[in-house]
Amino acid sequence: MTPNISNGFVEIEHTADISLKVWSTTLEDLFKLAVDGMNSIIEIKVDNNDPGMYQEFYVEDIDLESMLVSLLNEINYKIQQELKFTKIMEIIVENEKISGRFLLNKIISFRKDIKAVTYHNLKINHSHKGYSVVIVFDV
Repeated sequence: MTPNISNGFVEIEHTADISLKVWSTTLEDLFKLAVDGMNSIIEIKVDNNDPGMYQEFYVEDIDLESMLVSLLNEINYKIQQELKFTKIMEIIVENEKISGRFLLNKIISFRKDIKAVTYHNLKINHSHKGYSVVIVFDV
């Protein structure tokens, strides 16, 4: 984690793909910030006239890392195929399940394509300061 900032994300150098370091004091915020970071990488332009719509979501998987990859890949699908900007409004992380509510808005354009979220060296770390993870995106 970064010393004086309890929550955040930063793009870090990676040889061929794009990596994102995310840190937070809670798992819920870690997942939200991972989504915000991915959206930042993609550089999405949203239709400001679209009021948006809410959609419930539910992801179940074998561990936290798999849930994070599943969530990010689902959101990437919404961006790439449905042209919907996705922001997490509510999230609950418990055991091998996450659930909550998205706000979806129409996308006018985006600059980068993410092919997939990878498992490359993916490990959610937990310490007395909170949680951190480095996510590698295949672009």
